[in-house]
Amino acid sequence: MDAFNSIANIHKFKKNETVFYIGQKTDRIFRVIAGEVHLYRHSCDGNRILLYRAYDGEYFAEASLTSDFYHCSALCVKHSTIETYDIKKVKSILGKNPKASLDWIEHLSKELRNQRASVERLCLKSPVDKLIHYLITEGTPPGDIFISGTLSELAEIINISRETLYRTLSLMKKQDILERTNGWIKLKK
Repeated sequence: MDAFNSIANIHKFKKNETVFYIGQKTDRIFRVIAGEVHLYRHSCDGNRILLYRAYDGEYFAEASLTSDFYHCSALCVKHSTIETYDIKKVKSILGKNPKASLDWIEHLSKELRNQRASVERLCLKSPVDKLIHYLITEGTPPGDIFISGTLSELAEIINISRETLYRTLSLMKKQDILERTNGWIKLKK
């Protein structure tokens, strides 16, 4: 996405600083240079629902390109450096540059596949199945994940309680299904 370099603006955000709020008028899309941003909404009962985690090098709020307002809120969970791109300028680049358009389509296609895997994981009942699914669909290589955050964050990602995740990891290790070393969780082949 080098085509966006000429229109990038860099902003620094503190930990727990909001990048944008749900319902706010859209004017930018974003890419994390360094840090971590969580996109979330709240359920009817007030619980936070995590929609996406953006890490170093990842875009977020891409859907804002064709929306009048942000459909979620974005919060920096670490001190973060973020590139912002004016939506009107992005649309102009995509309209004039076929290579940039194809690169953007490729990026969005990858994100769509990831979101579909996330929805699929939500339909699974067993915590073991959810964890195995996550390790296979998100791992590089499939089955191997480096956990850069906390296990509580992993539990939130796969939609189980922290306590259930601890029990599941212990059970799977005892059954020799996975191993945990130096921040990695790996399925045994």
